[in-house]
Amino acid sequence: MSDDQPADEEKAPAAEPAEVKPEEAEPDGAPEQPEEDADTAKATATDPSKARHLHQNTRALENAVAALLGERGSVGNVFVANTIGLVEAGSPRGPGGHGSVPTGPIAPEALSSITATFVSPDNYRDLKERLRDNRILLLRAPSGWGRTATALHLLAQECARGVEKLSPDLDLRSPSTPVELTADHGYLLESLEIGQAAALSTFALEQWKRRLADTGARMVVLVAAHTPVRDREIGGFLVDGAARLDDRALVHSHFQGGLRRAGKPEQDLADFPEFAELVEEVVGRSLRAHDLAEFGRGLCLVVLGERELEDVRQRYAAHAESGFREWFDGLSDNDHRAFAIALAVFDGLPLATVAENATKLAKAIQAAEVPDSRDRTRKVFAVRTLSLAEQMAAEITTVVEDGDLGSLAVDVVRYRDPHRPRRVLQHIWLEYPEAHAVVRAWLRELGSSPDRDVRFRVGVAAGLLSLSEFEHTRRYVIERWADRNAAWERHAVLGALRLPAMQPEMQPLLARMIDQWLQGVKVTGRRVAAVAALGVLPIMTTAESLKRLRKAADTDTPRMVIAIADAITNLVVEHDKLDAVLGELIKWSVSTKPAVRATALICVVQLSVYLQVSEDGSTEPWPGLLWVAEDDTRTADRADRVVVGTRRVTRREAVVTLVARALEAQFYLHEMLDVFRRWVKTAQRDTTQRAPLGRLFADLVRTTGDAATIPFHLEDWARARNGPRDAVADLLAALDEKENRA
Repeated sequence: MSDDQPADEEKAPAAEPAEVKPEEAEPDGAPEQPEEDADTAKATATDPSKARHLHQNTRALENAVAALLGERGSVGNVFVANTIGLVEAGSPRGPGGHGSVPTGPIAPEALSSITATFVSPDNYRDLKERLRDNRILLLRAPSGWGRTATALHLLAQECARGVEKLSPDLDLRSPSTPVELTADHGYLLESLEIGQAAALSTFALEQWKRRLADTGARMVVLVAAHTPVRDREIGGFLVDGAARLDDRALVHSHFQGGLRRAGKPEQDLADFPEFAELVEEVVGRSLRAHDLAEFGRGLCLVVLGERELEDVRQRYAAHAESGFREWFDGLSDNDHRAFAIALAVFDGLPLATVAENATKLAKAIQAAEVPDSRDRTRKVFAVRTLSLAEQMAAEITTVVEDGDLGSLAVDVVRYRDPHRPRRVLQHIWLEYPEAHAVVRAWLRELGSSPDRDVRFRVGVAAGLLSLSEFEHTRRYVIERWADRNAAWERHAVLGALRLPAMQPEMQPLLARMIDQWLQGVKVTGRRVAAVAALGVLPIMTTAESLKRLRKAADTDTPRMVIAIADAITNLVVEHDKLDAVLGELIKWSVSTKPAVRATALICVVQLSVYLQVSEDGSTEPWPGLLWVAEDDTRTADRADRVVVGTRRVTRREAVVTLVARALEAQFYLHEMLDVFRRWVKTAQRDTTQRAPLGRLFADLVRTTGDAATIPFHLEDWARARNGPRDAVADLLAALDEKENRA
C-alpha cells in the first residue's frame, strides 16, 4: 500500500533505458530535495497515524524477509497483552527474528529451545573440557555444521546467569577492548573475521583467558572452516567440530521437540511408516544442520495436520532440484520467466502488483535482447491469468490486507511451495549471468515505488542477491537508493540490509558500512539511512546503537530528527531495550548541545504519542509511558533498572523525569499538553486509567514544582463541549489529595 511522502520527493516515471548498464556510476550526489519546515519533526512526532505507518513499515519488512525464507503466516499476527506496541497499529508486531541471533543478551526461551532439541557432536566432551580449562574456546567447523547451536548450548550449560552475543566488530586481537564481562555469564562471538584470524596470537588469547578467569566468565568464538588461522600458534584454544555422525538423531530431536511444544505426546519417526523412505533419502544427503532441523519440524507439522507430506517431499527430496530446473527452463518465453521472477520477489502480494511489475521486467528483458525499439512487439492478451498461475505452480487466493483506510479482502498470488521464491532468485543469479544487469536495474527502479510492500520486497530481494556479491550490490543498488535521501528509497535500503544482517560473517562489514555512512556533519541520504538502520538491524548492542544515535542527534535537520525518533521508537518496542533507551534519553535531555536536547524532547513526545499497551481488565489501550510508570509501581521487586551515567533510577522515575523536562521546555509545552489531553480523554472512557494518571500527574507537579499548569488545563478541557468532566474531577481530586498529603 502507498503511504505518505513529501511532495518534493515525488518523481516522474523514468524513461525506459535503451540499454541497461548498472556498472556506470551515477553522478556524485543526487539532486538535493527541499528541506521540510522546522515544525515537520514535531508534526510527525505528535501524529498517531504516523505510528501506524511505522508499524506497517516494520510489518512489511518482516513479511518480506519471511516470504523469501519460506515462513508463511508467522510474522506479526499474534496479539500479546501487556507488551508495548504502537498506536493504531492493528495487530501488534510479532517476533521477527527468523532464526538469527541478535547482538546482545540471548533470551532464556531461545536457550531453552536449543537445549530441548540439541544433539551433541561426537567431540562434545572435548569441547566442554577445553572451554572449562581455557575459559575461551575457538570452535572451527563448516557452514551448516551447527556451530551456533553448539556454542550456545555449551555456554548455557557452563554459565548459569545468562549468555550474550558480542558485537560482531569486536577485535579479538586486542584484549583491552572495552567489553563489560560479568560473572558466570557466557559470551559468543559468532564470526571471526579473516583479517583478525590471520593475525590472532596465543598472547592475545592468554590475555582474554586471564580477563575471563578474573570475572568468572567464558567465551566461545566461531571460526568458519575456510578461515585461515595459524593452527600451531593458537592450537591450544582451537577445536575442530567433529563430523556429524547421526543426522537421523537431529531430525528426530526436532520432530519430537515440535510435538512437545504443541502439547502432544512424544512419538518416534518409526511410528509413521509413510515417512521412512523420505527420511532415509534426506539423512543420507549431508544437508546443513539447519535444513535437517527444518525437515524434522516439517514432519511434525504433517503429524499435526498443518502441512501435507507432499509439500515436505518437494522441499527436501533429491529429485526436487532437478524438477525445479526442468520447470524453470521449460517456461515458454520471457514473459513467463519475468512473471516467475516477479512472483519470487512479490510472493503473496496482490495479483495486480505481481502482474504489473512482471510486465516491467519483461519489457526490460526485451529491451536488452532487442535494442532496436522499432522491432519490439508485445501481445496484450497473450497470457491468461489462470493458465499462467498453473504454469508457475502457483495459486490465487484471497487474504485480508491491512490498508491505510482499513482492512479489505484482496486476491493474491503465491507459489504453492513457500521455498520457491528464494530458489528462483538464486537460480537466476547462479545460472544466468546475462540476466544480472537487467534484474538489478529492475529492482533498483522499483525501490522508488509508491507501494510500501513493493519497496520492502525489492529491497529484501536485492539483499538476497547481495549475499553472493555484496560489494557490487552495495555500490550499484543499495547506496544509490540511500543517496536519494527520500523516505521511500530508505525502505528499500532497510530491506536490502536485513538478510545480510542475519549472516554472522557479514555483520562486521555492515557495522563498518553504517559507521562510514554516519561520518561527516552534512545530512546526506546515507547518513539518514544509517540512523534508520540502527533501529531495526540486530548487528550491534543497544548501547552501541544508542552511542551512534546520540552523535547523530546533534542536528536540527527535520529529516534526521524524524529518523532518530523512529529509530528510538523501534528500539523501545523491543521490551528488553526499554531501560537502556530511557537512560540514554535522560542523558540527552541535559546535554550541553542544544540540538541534542531538542532531539531528546522530540523523542519523548513521540514515545508519549506512539506507544500503547493493552492492559488486562481495561477497555482502552493504555498510553505506553503511563503503563511503564504504573507497572513499575506495581512490581514487587521495584528495581533501579535504568542506568543514567553513574546512578540508577526506576522506570517510573525515568518516565517522570523525561515527561517533566518536555513539559518544562518552552517549545514543547503545547505538544505535551496535547498529549495529556488525549490521555485524559482516554481515561474518560476507561475508568481504570484515572488513578494511575492522577498519580503520574501528581509526580509531575512535584518534579516540576509547578502546581498550577496541569490543573488549569484539566479544568479548561472539562469546560469544553462534551469535555471529559468525570475524568477531570477524579484527576483533580487525586492532585488535591496528593497536595494535602504532602
